[in-house]
Amino acid sequence: MEILLTLSNINNLEKVLNAKPNGLIFGSKFSTRFKYSIEELDRINDFCLHYNLKRYVSIDAFINESDKYELVLYLNHLKELHLDGIYFNDLGIIALSRRHEINCELIYNSDTLMTNSLDAAFYLKQDIGVVVSNILSVEELFGIIRNNLNSLDLQVFGYLKMANSKREFLTNYFKHLGISKDIKNKKDIYLVEENRNYKLPIIEDEYGTRIYGDSCLLMYSELAYIKDYLKRIIVDDLFLENSDIAYDVIKDIKRLTVENSEYLKEVLMNKYPDIDLSTAYLYQKSTKTKEENE
Repeated sequence: MEILLTLSNINNLEKVLNAKPNGLIFGSKFSTRFKYSIEELDRINDFCLHYNLKRYVSIDAFINESDKYELVLYLNHLKELHLDGIYFNDLGIIALSRRHEINCELIYNSDTLMTNSLDAAFYLKQDIGVVVSNILSVEELFGIIRNNLNSLDLQVFGYLKMANSKREFLTNYFKHLGISKDIKNKKDIYLVEENRNYKLPIIEDEYGTRIYGDSCLLMYSELAYIKDYLKRIIVDDLFLENSDIAYDVIKDIKRLTVENSEYLKEVLMNKYPDIDLSTAYLYQKSTKTKEENE
């Protein structure tokens, strides 16, 4: 099992050496997740090569037909880097990558869509890696992993993406209010519902709008049982770039066992009391019946 870390801040490269993940996830163009320039992308790539870290680039934006030419140029640049893999969201990346002989692993990261064993098995048979959704109950998640042993990727730490749209929700909202506000690529804007006591991080950029869960996923106890049956796990530092918690999580995972998982979780929570850590939807039913609602 590989431990991969998303690199949200290029200035954290020295911290990466201390935590020693197996590889980094980063990106440049056509990424809603990363905003690095091509020069910064190349710098991170060189860093990984120097320290023997695997290199995965994220292309998670939905691609328009008008973007195709620029995307091909970008893919050709990535081809020269001889990456270990590309995480993608738009299925068109498969055909373009193969047409232009991008000889690295392609991993389908569909956020909330990969929720059953048959879908996962279909892509795996096409030699496409899969990130299984963790907006599932623990029983459902374990079942998908059991049916696809040592083949799946899973995010085990970080804020989960709950919704993704190409619409400019924030821009339209402030336009409706008649307010001029700089909201692009800001990570300090939240949705707060009138009758609920939590807030949801929301980000808008040139690719649209994304909404994230209100708490940070931490699944030590669950991971202790399944870590030997996963291909890769992802520690995501989005919204936590100024904290050391992601690096501590990586260190914990390396020594994680069924016996010490609760202890490690308690230590982490005490060290970072201002970060709301939770098991997200792992112990909630993904659907409710009419009878239950009544």
